[in-house]
Amino acid sequence: MISVYSFTHINSLDSFTSIELILFSIIFLSFGSFASSLIFRLSPNNSKNINIVFPRSFCPNCKNTLKILYLIPLVGYLIQKGRCQKCNKKISLFYLFSEILFLLTGMVIIFLYGKTVISFFVFFIFFLFFILFFLDLRFYYLPFSINIMLIMVGLSSNYFFNIFVDESAYLLSISKGLFGFYGLVLGYFSLWLINFIFKIFSKKDGIGGGDFILFGSIGSIFGPISLPIILFIGSLFGCLMYIFLKNASKKEIPLGSCLILGSFAYFVIKKFELFNHLLVL
Repeated sequence: MISVYSFTHINSLDSFTSIELILFSIIFLSFGSFASSLIFRLSPNNSKNINIVFPRSFCPNCKNTLKILYLIPLVGYLIQKGRCQKCNKKISLFYLFSEILFLLTGMVIIFLYGKTVISFFVFFIFFLFFILFFLDLRFYYLPFSINIMLIMVGLSSNYFFNIFVDESAYLLSISKGLFGFYGLVLGYFSLWLINFIFKIFSKKDGIGGGDFILFGSIGSIFGPISLPIILFIGSLFGCLMYIFLKNASKKEIPLGSCLILGSFAYFVIKKFELFNHLLVL
């Protein structure tokens, strides 16, 4: 069984034609642009008249509708020299950051996994994680729709393609179909139970409902055994955020963002077999 962890073939530059590299670059840049747009449009601070499709992209400052040329990833930012052509307001560097990050991440993925279904699922999960990470970091908001989409991707990637199914499934005698399902259930109800106990003593919620679903979706991807490790690493990131971020004075921590960082760390550690030096799974 080949999973995302056991797939070891690394492609060289010669593995792709120039046209393929250009096409992949355009796709990755476009996803980066779309991700930053979704973060803005899904923000709870926005008007109800703004949704994923309508209206057309516009300057957040002067509300001027952007020309098609300015919507081209990376190129549009450079043509405008980082400023709105009508009001001369600086365009957030976050858009440029998103596009470049998606380009680099996408290239790393295809060089690691090639033109395979593994690349598709890993990149799409990164896309959803990116949106959830910054929505929670900025607004403490985890959209139900994106969380559900992440669950569907996690369950389907393991049930149909065994992409994240690892040796823990054999140790626990779990089928590939139940691997993601058990992770989903354990992830959701573990945080729900923690919050339930906290609420008994404090008379208020300590964890948002979106975090329950997100942790469940993480479980649907990485399986039930991964969850304690991801929660532990995510908690460490949460402590660092509380100490160093300016919004720590609000006494709120974007737990969802921390869990996503924990998931990324878990993936890297397991992919490069760093667990062999730390613990036995």
